[in-house]
Amino acid sequence: MSAEQQKQDDALIEQALKLLSEHFDAVLIFVSRHEPGELDGTLKMSRGAGNFYARYGQAKEWVIMEEEGMREHLRNQEP
Repeated sequence: MSAEQQKQDDALIEQALKLLSEHFDAVLIFVSRHEPGELDGTLKMSRGAGNFYARYGQAKEWVIMEEEGMREHLRNQEP
């Protein structure tokens, strides 16, 4: 990725973070983009604002809920 593209990506994420953090106590943004030939094909970035512990807890809860949803889906599949 070019330095200019990185700069544009950073600005876009910071803009979204600023807008959202005006309305919410904690904001956590994860983004990724497929880029063939760059870092095994995936570029990723994350930014956060607000209470670290609220962001961490919300992210952890989301992962647990997603994983349990996948487990439940697999348990309910026909053999």
